[in-house]
Amino acid sequence: MNKNMDLHKINSLTKYPSILTYHQLGEKGRLNEALTEPAGFGAAEHLYVYEKVDGENSRIILLSQPSGEIDYLIGSREELLYAKGDRVGNPYGNIAEFLRPVAERIIAGLAQSDPREWALTVLYQESYGGKTKASRHYSDNKTQNYRVFDVFSLDREQLDAMLALPQEQIASWRDRGNQPFYDETAKKNLTDLLNLQTAPLLDQIDRSEFPVSFADTFAYMQRFEQTQVGMEVAGRAEGLIVRTVDRSWIRKIRFEDYERTFRK
Repeated sequence: MNKNMDLHKINSLTKYPSILTYHQLGEKGRLNEALTEPAGFGAAEHLYVYEKVDGENSRIILLSQPSGEIDYLIGSREELLYAKGDRVGNPYGNIAEFLRPVAERIIAGLAQSDPREWALTVLYQESYGGKTKASRHYSDNKTQNYRVFDVFSLDREQLDAMLALPQEQIASWRDRGNQPFYDETAKKNLTDLLNLQTAPLLDQIDRSEFPVSFADTFAYMQRFEQTQVGMEVAGRAEGLIVRTVDRSWIRKIRFEDYERTFRK
């Protein structure tokens, strides 16, 4: 690992942004009938509906060195947990220990097939099962697994420009939605190439057919109540993630939010 690299900046640059709820959040965590920042695209826009897996948000951060070597970092949503070559990583959530062999396998796959036009690539996955709070919905033996759901890359010029900025500007860049996430095709091509497990794609639907009202949305999501990523057991899914092909619009739809609102 490059000892001169500012890991605080890398951490900020690669944190996963928050996803808005589909309907507006109101008082006491209850939803309103109005949509959160309604999308500006047309009714013909195609939407991709994924299962939202309930675990720990995690990151595998790949760094391509001028020598051709690929270094990597593993992080949770908020902090970096492990760097390639560390003898011991942060034990939080068993994320680093579990994802180390995944990262090593990714590097081996890229060494054989990737033209290396990037300097930084980040793969985001949900680490679930194990000791996570919702583990019972996926495993009765605390088995741990992962599902990739997003990827972005920067080339050398882009990465150097970002790391030259103060950390506050990097955070602002990230919070304004500037991380260049892969579109659906590029993401699938990479995860297929590396034989990575991904969040289940449950439905593809035109925006004109996707439910708008609170009640219709709740009825729609109940079709997908059982998780598709269970290991020993297949319990309840956390909800849905709905996104456009280029991820310029993305929303989360969680069962607990709609049920809480219906109980009011």
